[in-house]
Amino acid sequence: MRYFLGFDLSAKDKLAIEHWRSISLPHFERSIPAKNFHVTSVFLGQVTTTQLDLLTQSIEHCHENFKPFELHLDQYGYWSKPKILWLGCSGNIQAATQIHGRLKELSQQAGIVVSTKPYVPHVSIVRKAPNDPPSSLIAADFKVNFDQLHLFESVSGKSGVQYPIRQSWRLNPFARPQPGKR
Repeated sequence: MRYFLGFDLSAKDKLAIEHWRSISLPHFERSIPAKNFHVTSVFLGQVTTTQLDLLTQSIEHCHENFKPFELHLDQYGYWSKPKILWLGCSGNIQAATQIHGRLKELSQQAGIVVSTKPYVPHVSIVRKAPNDPPSSLIAADFKVNFDQLHLFESVSGKSGVQYPIRQSWRLNPFARPQPGKR
C-alpha cells in the first residue's frame, strides 16, 4: 500500500489549472489529469497497516491544531531529475510548512521513513516532461484554499494512477499554534 498525506484542490481550482495549462503550454504526452491535482504534505510510500494505524491515530489527536490556509500558486517550475513540471508558490507557505513539519514528526514516530528534503508545496502538472520545457505563455495566478487534510492512496491501474482519499480531517479555523510545536 502506497500512501501520502496532502490537500485536495476544489473541482473549480482543478479545472482552472487544467485550462491554464491547455492555453499556456504545449500538449505533453504525460500531462497529469486534473482529477489528480493535489498538494502533497508528506509522501509516506509503502507502509504497513500497523504504521498507518499509528499515524492516523496520532493525526486524530492533533489535527485540530492545524488551521485552514491559502496558497498562491504563481510559480511555474521544472525538476529535472523526476522530470516534473509544477506550479508552486512565491508567497507565504508558513501554514503549509508547519503542518508538513508536524505530519513528518508523526510519520517518523509511526516508524515511517520520510524525505528529509526541504518542503516545497506544489501541484505537479506534467510527468516525464522534456529536458528543456518551454516557458508558459501566461503567468500562473491561482489562489487555492485548503480546509481539510487527507490520507491519499496511490493506486496504479490500467487507466493510470488514481489517488483515492482514504481518510480526511477537517482543519480548525480557531486553532492556535502550540508552544514548541511546528
